[in-house]
Formats: sequence, C-alpha cells, structure tokens
Amino acid sequence: MNYGIWLSRNGNIQGGFEDEDGEVFEVTSPTRYNDGKWHYVLLSYNGSLLRLDIDEKQVSSKYTNGAIPDTKGDQPLRIGANSLNEDKFYIGKVDEVRVWNRGLTNSEIAEIYSNGTFNTIGQVIYQDFKNIFNIAVAADWGCDENATKTAENIQDEDPEIVIAAGDLSYKKSADCWFEIIEPFFSRVKIAMGDHEYSDTTGGAIGIINEYLEPFSMTKTYYSFDVNNIHFTFIDPHIDYSFNSTQYQFIEQDLQNASPINNSRIDWLFVVEHIPMYTSPSKHSANSTIKDIYHPLFDKYNVDLIFSGDNHNYQRTFPLKYNNSNNGNSSIPIISDRNLNNYSSSGDYSGQIYIITGTGGRSLYEIKQQAPFVAKQYDDQYGFLNLDFTTNNTLIATFYGNEKDNNNNNTIGNNNIKNNILDQFTISKTN
Repeated sequence: MNYGIWLSRNGNIQGGFEDEDGEVFEVTSPTRYNDGKWHYVLLSYNGSLLRLDIDEKQVSSKYTNGAIPDTKGDQPLRIGANSLNEDKFYIGKVDEVRVWNRGLTNSEIAEIYSNGTFNTIGQVIYQDFKNIFNIAVAADWGCDENATKTAENIQDEDPEIVIAAGDLSYKKSADCWFEIIEPFFSRVKIAMGDHEYSDTTGGAIGIINEYLEPFSMTKTYYSFDVNNIHFTFIDPHIDYSFNSTQYQFIEQDLQNASPINNSRIDWLFVVEHIPMYTSPSKHSANSTIKDIYHPLFDKYNVDLIFSGDNHNYQRTFPLKYNNSNNGNSSIPIISDRNLNNYSSSGDYSGQIYIITGTGGRSLYEIKQQAPFVAKQYDDQYGFLNLDFTTNNTLIATFYGNEKDNNNNNTIGNNNIKNNILDQFTISKTN
C-alpha cells in the first residue's frame, strides 16, 4: 500500500508505510475514535520520525532509523477504501484530504492548527469533496450516433452510477447497446421499458438472457443503495396491482428505505419507465400506475421519480397526490412553485417527476406545457446529471448533447461545451 491512514477494527486510528523490503512502520492512537464525531488526522514523516496528530495534538510517534517508504508499483490512491482490496471500504464520512510528497515541518503543522493555512509546496492531492459523487440518468436510447454521443458525454462526467430508465437497444438483441455503454457498463442499472418486451426475441426468457443475466439481476423490479441514496425500480409491464407480488415488494421496500425509518438514507428515488405525469406528447400519462404508487411516494417521502417513454425532457414542480379533485387525480397538488431551488426547510414536499427520454432513439414533440411541469425540452438529446455535495444538497443538471461554443458551462475534463438546458437544486437541511 506504500502509505495510508486507516481506522482499526477497534476504532483506533493508525497510519504508516512500508519500505521496499516490506517492513511495516506504523503508529497507533491510544484512544478510539469511532464515536460518530469529526476528527482531524495528520500523518507526517520527515525521513526519521513518523508522527500522528489527531485534533491538534500529537498522539503517537516512532523513529525509523531513516527507513525509506516504498514508492514502487501503480496502485491508485483511494480515499475511503483499501487500495489493494476493492471490496474493503471505510464506513463513515471523510472530508478535505491533502497529500504531500514531503514531510511537514513542526512550524507548518502549527500553522495548520492555529490559522488553518497550508503550505502547498509539494502538495500533490487536495480533495475538498464539494461534490461527493454523481449519477447520470437517461432513457430511450437506441443504437445510433445520437445514443453514442449521449454515452460519450456521460463518460466525460464519470458518474458512479448510470441509470438507464428503459427502452434500451430497440432491437432483438442488446448487443449494440452494450457496445455503446461499454466504458461504464459495470456502473449501469436498468429499468424495463416496453421495447425490452416487444422487441427482444423470446419474450420474458429473452429478457432474462439479454438484460437480466448480463447485469446480474434476478428480477425486473428491485432496489439498491449507493451511499445515502436508495433506488427502487418498478416494472410497469408486469402485474403491479395492489395484490401483486411486485406491489408488496415495492411497498415494503419504500417503507424500509424511507428516511423516516432508515437513518442511513437521505434520498429516495424511484425509476419506472411509463410517465405518471407528462405534458401532452406522443404518450399520455398512465393514471392506473399513478393512482397506485403516488400515494406510496407521498407516504414514504420519495424525492424523485425517473421515467421515459416520451422522447423528450420534462421536469415537474414538487407534486403531491390529489385525491380530492372530484376524483381527477390527473391534476396533482403543486407543493412548491419555485422553478429551480427547493429546500426541506421551506415549502418543499412531494415528488419531482422527471422524464429523460432523450438517450438517442428519436425526439417527440411536446404540444403544450402542463401547469405542473416546471421545465421541458423536445429538441435535444442528452442526459440528467445529479451531483451530491457534502452539505446534503443535490444539484441536478440536464445537459443537451449539442455543443454551444458560446456557453461558458463545461462538462467533463475535456472541456466539451454542452448546453445546460435545465438545472435545479434540492437542499436537505434537517
């Protein structure tokens, strides 16, 4: 591992390095720190003294007789995980990591503690975790150049998870779509669209072979967690009625994952291909699935619902289910009419419904704007990117694939200029 700082099984903080002969030099705190509180850790080696400081106090040190740390190998720097074992993770929170290629002096360490200032000479890594991680979402892909462009732009953002919200290859085989998403295949989670059922050879068995097995899925409805987010996937093309096995799974899953019942979850998202709310376009909203599941979303505090089917982009205001409008639930209650910024300390409640049918297959005209839709676009392919920050804020950005050389916003490390067609934030302050 060359060097590292880690938490022992007992909760003590340890740090150190190995030399080229494999001899280990490490220091260990005499006190445990698995107490749910923030602690400031500094490990430094000046060529003879290995020193561990925690919360502005030196807690352990060791002289090494001039041992030289091993700098061979090409293992990556990993923060919050073991560099040699990809399945070993730190359970906790990490903020502001710095790495120098030299040992800090006593005066430099004192400056950090007294003034919060850092001598950046030799500083090779600084990660402030302003954005902890990001997720990309797109539906209705196909296999032509538009889908390829969407995949390329997603790859530039390097998301931890890619949500493909149904209607994937539009062919009897998934192979062409797999080729397009190959750079991030291992990070993809899929929902079932109608074209998975109507186009795939062999019906349900074909779907198992073409989609479920490659993604190690056992069912077309399922859930998973990533960091403090819970995803629930609904399959609208098999029985989802109140007495169905799927409904029972979804209800129990949302109940277990709800932030009310689960302190580890801050965000609750649902993926389901058929739109429950939409402006007039090629496909109308499905009132049956809406009347069954929107009350559940209200009950368990779901935040976002992702769908597709209409090949355009639409984002609603936060909506609550309306069961008092003379039986017309197609007119939802708008809980917050702010266009772009929502906060749990303000009026925000209900769910935002997002259609991202812009993966590349084709584009459907939006005939007019529904009163509950905040933003909509029908003239560009693209994807929705979700950035999550350390202060529990979600920044959602819909990037159009078409370049705009006059746009100052950039995407990815290659400085590819793309249209930011929509952006909104949700802040969870309590």
